[in-house]
Amino acid sequence: MNFMQLRERQPKFPVTVKTGEGVVELIWNKIEYADGYRVFASPVGKNHFVGVINVKGTTAVMKKRANGVPMQYKVKAFRIADGPDNFFGESEIVIACPLETPRKLTAIVGSDGICTLSWRYNSQCDGFKIYADSNESGKYSFVCYSGKNSCRLDSFTKSGKVSFVVRSFIMTGHMEKLSVSSAPAEAVLPKSKGAKAVQFDHSMIRKTAGDYNARRFAGKDGRLCNDHHKCTVMIGGDITVSAEMQKNAAKGMPVFDEAFSSLGGIFGSFDFSVAMLDTDINDKKAYTFEDSRVINCPSTIADAVCKSGIDALAVNAGLLQRAPQSLEKYPLTVITENDCTQGGEKFSIVNINNINVGFISATVNKDISQYVSQLRKAGAEYIFFFCSWNERHTPAVKPKWRNQAVKAAESGADIIIGNGLNAIAEYDVIECADGRRVPVAYSLGSLIPADPATRFEKIGALLCVRLKRDTATGKVNTDLCGYIPYAFKDYGTEHRAVLLSDDNARYFGLSVYDTLKKQVATALGSKIELARYAEKPEQQSFALLGSALISELFKDDNDIETDRSHLFISQLTMNGAHCDVDEKYFRDGVVPLYYNLSKGYDEYLAENKADALITDLYYAVSTPVYRLGDSLYSGGKAFIQSRFYEENKSQLKRLDIKDEAVWKPLLDKFIDSVTAVYDREKIILVRITDPKLYYVNGRYVRSTDRSCNFRLLLDMENYFIRRVSPKVIDISRFYPGVINKRGRSYAVCRDEHFRNNISLIAKSICSGKKANYVNSLAYDPEIWLTEVAENLDIIKAGKADSFFFGTNNAVDYFISRLSRDFICAEFKDILRLKTSELVTFNEIRACYDFGRNTVLKRVYNGICAIRKGDIANADIDEIIRLGLYAQSDLAKTLESFYNKNGIIRNCVLSTKDLSFYLKCARLWMAGTDKDAVAQLARRYYEKHRPVILDVFGRADGGDISELADGTVKGSVISGYSALTVCSEKPADIDLSYIDDKSAVFTELTRSYFANTHGDWLLVDFSDIVKPIYRHRSAYVALIDELCCSMAYRAFMTDDDVFEPFKENADSKFIEKAISDFARTIKAKYGKNIILRKTYLPLNRLDITGRIRPFDDTEFITEKENLISRAEEIFVKCTDCYTIDYESRYLPVCADKNADISERMLESDFYKEAAGAVDRIISGTSKKTVNNVDIVGYLERCERIRKDNPDMSAELSSEIFGGASEIFMTE
Repeated sequence: MNFMQLRERQPKFPVTVKTGEGVVELIWNKIEYADGYRVFASPVGKNHFVGVINVKGTTAVMKKRANGVPMQYKVKAFRIADGPDNFFGESEIVIACPLETPRKLTAIVGSDGICTLSWRYNSQCDGFKIYADSNESGKYSFVCYSGKNSCRLDSFTKSGKVSFVVRSFIMTGHMEKLSVSSAPAEAVLPKSKGAKAVQFDHSMIRKTAGDYNARRFAGKDGRLCNDHHKCTVMIGGDITVSAEMQKNAAKGMPVFDEAFSSLGGIFGSFDFSVAMLDTDINDKKAYTFEDSRVINCPSTIADAVCKSGIDALAVNAGLLQRAPQSLEKYPLTVITENDCTQGGEKFSIVNINNINVGFISATVNKDISQYVSQLRKAGAEYIFFFCSWNERHTPAVKPKWRNQAVKAAESGADIIIGNGLNAIAEYDVIECADGRRVPVAYSLGSLIPADPATRFEKIGALLCVRLKRDTATGKVNTDLCGYIPYAFKDYGTEHRAVLLSDDNARYFGLSVYDTLKKQVATALGSKIELARYAEKPEQQSFALLGSALISELFKDDNDIETDRSHLFISQLTMNGAHCDVDEKYFRDGVVPLYYNLSKGYDEYLAENKADALITDLYYAVSTPVYRLGDSLYSGGKAFIQSRFYEENKSQLKRLDIKDEAVWKPLLDKFIDSVTAVYDREKIILVRITDPKLYYVNGRYVRSTDRSCNFRLLLDMENYFIRRVSPKVIDISRFYPGVINKRGRSYAVCRDEHFRNNISLIAKSICSGKKANYVNSLAYDPEIWLTEVAENLDIIKAGKADSFFFGTNNAVDYFISRLSRDFICAEFKDILRLKTSELVTFNEIRACYDFGRNTVLKRVYNGICAIRKGDIANADIDEIIRLGLYAQSDLAKTLESFYNKNGIIRNCVLSTKDLSFYLKCARLWMAGTDKDAVAQLARRYYEKHRPVILDVFGRADGGDISELADGTVKGSVISGYSALTVCSEKPADIDLSYIDDKSAVFTELTRSYFANTHGDWLLVDFSDIVKPIYRHRSAYVALIDELCCSMAYRAFMTDDDVFEPFKENADSKFIEKAISDFARTIKAKYGKNIILRKTYLPLNRLDITGRIRPFDDTEFITEKENLISRAEEIFVKCTDCYTIDYESRYLPVCADKNADISERMLESDFYKEAAGAVDRIISGTSKKTVNNVDIVGYLERCERIRKDNPDMSAELSSEIFGGASEIFMTE
């Protein structure tokens, strides 16, 4: 039989597991045709199987295995003839965990007659199980669990000669793996276990129920009413209460309130909340701290339960058969068997959001089918079954419980929750015969615990069950089942549950926090997911006044009511007596126009007060104000287009609101009206500043808002703040603007992140949680980091780092050196670092705990090392591996290292091959044959040296060098005319008048190429059209800042000026100047020169992609002729390469009068040009490159056509050239 036939026919075979101390033994039956077997092992939960041992027989014994570490094993059969790694049979996967045997067990009986056991154990485990033999039969029965190496048997009732043994255990796959039993220890226990505890008078701690106004559960009829058919029920774990907490409560300490308060009021965030009562509440009996044999708690715990927002308590049916009488005075529903009791009255059904819910509480041995039937007849649409397993402290689910859970599900229970174990256990889903899927939470742990016996009692989970009515069938189904994890934090002798949320990570430390979350997830299993939790927001209302920014707030927020009637009305014009307005004067749906015309804002305010008022003053500054008689009107778009304006145009007088004497009295009237109705704490002012950075079409551009006088706006805002003292939101400088559909930049056009941040802050202020937002950390870190993560590549491409990242903030510096993918992958931990409010690197190093996130810690250490120049730090390798933006800093650090030590002179590195240069630098620093290392680095550098591309001409040439793969950006010499490069220096101008780092100094001294070290030069002649001054025998181009310089005012004001593109220009001068420029360039760069041809189109694309004409088209033909003539002379003199792409693309700019040198082109142009540069430098290109990628070009044409559907045939021909027939629109 061949190998393929064997592999196809062989099923998976079973394996038996035996374990001993440090030993795992696997046994299986012989497989036909097998010559041997290979055993593979993998950590539990992972599929990383590695070969461990080869055996010929059907038994494999593996020694020296780690005790307390569970592993997965599987066996594969092989034939020698089939060759290595060809296995034809595979076993089932089994889990084995060798455990150390507890040693030196001792049993000591104290003077109180209680036995205490202790033993030695040195390996890891989840706990220990105590067994006893009280009749010398040799059969040991289980007594209790213990979480440490000793155990006091308070509740053990046997007497006489008793033998004890201990076994360690570990939980794997929701099952207990046990060690071998320890050697027995014997003790003789007396019949009497000491005097009975003194009974205390409990009357002093009895109290009447408090006033719980915040409760949602209304009355004794069990109705919770609203118009929904969906509800969320929260189930909490066991309320048991340790003896020490009871003792403190009896002394009058508020320990119960504190135990629930540490959960943060989560129960009140759900429609209905149930916890499980695992203790009696009887003030007439002894409490647990008085008598360890009873489970009883002071009734004051009920007061804490009510305050926490819990609506109902399901009693442990194995402990109590009826509702504790002391709970009758509290507004709590108590669930027993199939009844609910409140205030002594019984009912069967609880109506939650129009869904009828029934509850059952019974033991595991109880047949609940009769209860289910009674509840269904009473109208129950969904049934919760709380089951007592009649055991305690065990995290392991027994087969009997599983069988009973299946019976309960088949009987009609819709969800099953176990109680009484006090330890978190498995979550499962039962598939019923009728198609229902019934969730089973065998145990959720404790809410208020007794003293924990194992680590499974130190964690727990809240179960979130969302019920939803199917609109088609009318049936109520389980829409969602999720969990919220928590763990216990020790406060002295008390244990308090704390939610395992990111906000609470600081209570545990990151390492412990991550471990606890994983423990909860492992204990519950993979069939349930984490539930999202957010506090249920309070209903709030806002009156919105102001600009488009305010109008976008709270959209799609169902918890907020907004009054938008007075938006887009200047606050300077709102006041005035109400007047009736004829309907003909305002269009339907234009509400602000109605209130603009009708006035009466004082009356409206008094009748329509919201919880808070939020406003900005941008619209008041940017909108004209008109007077007609005694009334003032806002001159917005709706007003100007209205019939009222058309009919009264001649009588309307426009006011000069720039005059302080005009705007102050008007703003005073508005302030008086608002403060008469709203408390100053409920008035919110949003300050607006021009970001001067705007996002459009996938990139950031620098632009300004020219429609608003920001100086006047600042004056108005300051005056408003002085008079009102409102709450101030001042975060507009942290978010870029958004170019609107018309291609215009307004400071109030912002992205969704900014609006969400303002909405979030406003809601916090309204609820009284926040004060003024005027500091640099006022923006919401999560919203800010989300925007940075989404746009980091665009931020880097647009060189917008200074806008987003603080210059003196170590966390911002760190984030700016990461990458988009890395921030998204490590978002939570990076956000935690951002919210830590640590400013310096030393603070982060001293105070911040990276926990188990070793990758983030290594990245942080690597970035710090690069910043310090410590290239020996091994964590720098992580930055190269992940491809972070910090590689650019590393390249500069290595450049400095090689230059400083004379290893590679004039060293320039790209982000490629950094690993090699880093290794060479480390070897050189280690003193390992420095000469050999230096020679190796030099040779490699000579072979792989990146090409430095200098640019002369337009500044966007630098973008081409950055996009090219084989080049490094060199010097960018921009803003200078080629006609003056080789002209003699003006000798009589005193250079002491000029900053030696200014462009004017460079122009006058002809030092354009003084500090350039490039290998290639990219040239264009865009700036050749600049006017030129003739200063005696020298020529000076009219560059930026020339006319503002002292040298110009002192020496050049009387000089002649000419424009080289006009007819009167000296053609011989131009020809000689270009020829001299070409020879100078050729002498420096040789044949490594690339000419970028320039074209001057009549049209441009605005920021939104619409085709618009340029206004400044005078002398455009003459300018093109001059540029073309210069290019022709330059090519003839240098025999350079030519990139001729510009004629196929349009400029993209918002300014219709933009200079040639300032115009950016379509992004496709830069990609094509960068590719052409790469081909030219590599030697694979012809002299003139003019063929663009046809697929990309057609996509670009299609994009323009879609943005300009009404394009004429003539314009189509001009824009698309030969492809115009394809994209013809007429």
